[in-house]
Amino acid sequence: MPKSIQSRAITTWVGKIPMAGDTPFLDLANLCADLEKTTKKKEKSYLISSFLHRLNEKETAPAVLLIIGIVFPESDPRVLEIAWRTIWKIDTERRRQTPLILSPLTILQVRKYFEDIAAVSGDGSRKRKEALLESLFGQASPVEAKYLSRVLVGEMRIGVNEGMMLEAIAEAAEIDLSLVRRSHMMLGDLGEVAIRALKQGAVGLQLVKVQLFTPIKPMLAEMSYDLNEIFEKHGGETAFEYKFDGARIQIHKKDHEIKIFSRRLTDVTGSLPDIVGLISEKIGTKEVLLEGEAVAIGVNGKPLPFQDLMRRFRRVHEVDDMVKKIPLKLHLFDIIYIDGKSLVDTPYKERWRLLSQICEEDLLAERIVTNSVPEAEEFLRKAMVAGHEGLMAKALDSKYTPGIRGKLWLPLFYNC
Repeated sequence: MPKSIQSRAITTWVGKIPMAGDTPFLDLANLCADLEKTTKKKEKSYLISSFLHRLNEKETAPAVLLIIGIVFPESDPRVLEIAWRTIWKIDTERRRQTPLILSPLTILQVRKYFEDIAAVSGDGSRKRKEALLESLFGQASPVEAKYLSRVLVGEMRIGVNEGMMLEAIAEAAEIDLSLVRRSHMMLGDLGEVAIRALKQGAVGLQLVKVQLFTPIKPMLAEMSYDLNEIFEKHGGETAFEYKFDGARIQIHKKDHEIKIFSRRLTDVTGSLPDIVGLISEKIGTKEVLLEGEAVAIGVNGKPLPFQDLMRRFRRVHEVDDMVKKIPLKLHLFDIIYIDGKSLVDTPYKERWRLLSQICEEDLLAERIVTNSVPEAEEFLRKAMVAGHEGLMAKALDSKYTPGIRGKLWLPLFYNC
């Protein structure tokens, strides 16, 4: 190993010898190898479940995320910002050298490396990130390096996704899977769900509620092109809303504090000062969690292409200038929490009533409730003429089921 890497490895971990009982990262890497060898879901679930029982509480969250190939939870804004070529170069260099293993890598040490890499910024950040990565790979055995590389590029290829991990957590904690899934939808953090499930059991997960400023996974929909099918699925009458070509957002408000999260649970508040101002001015409710769509509007009042909207969402500098160039129109279509009360188990019909009580009409998504196919077809044509994608059909009695895709919400697209 080159002296530069040796010195960096020694400098990074001097005084950080792992504590007795910390789980070696090699154990996790070997687990991943075993998971890759089998295609049987039950066997995968058993392997993960057994492994989770061996971990201490601090290791549980990072281990769960690493196994599915991610470093930070969805709602965590931190990123590593390391190019694939850099990973390949450092791993290739490691293969040519004899590893300098001061002591076995542990799960917590790997997590700490990733946190340190994400924290690096400013001038010279690329070289400092590379130095940390070299230090990490310099202590890794071949099997450890293999799965470290896969985590870094986000492609584990071991047949374990989010759903499989939830099943394994349920098995490990001996808890009903539906409760584990619901908790994950509310928390948006797979690692935190695992910790609560293993430590507190079903009782702990039953206490998980909607919390302001903790984004929840959005309710999802299945595709449809058939109005007759929609009316049949929804009991003969349904609500139709315009389906916008915009960005779905969650708006959390408590007193004068407002935060906005994207569909992927990313905090985008800083990029949307106009939406923040609008909510502050128009929504007087003390505590509320709203859901809606932000649409970029052109000079003719028609929606702009989605890529123009993304220029707003990705802007972190000179935001005020971009606000003038690409104005946004907010369309609110749901309310999930109000003044201390969660509404996820409240029927959509009642949620809309509550939403319409606290919002002016111009903030609400265009909507009709009907049992008539011709009326729905006419409303669909109006949506298309206005420049929107189609309609969303929502069952009037549907609860808000975060993260679950089903026929209670059905996107309808023009098929004539």
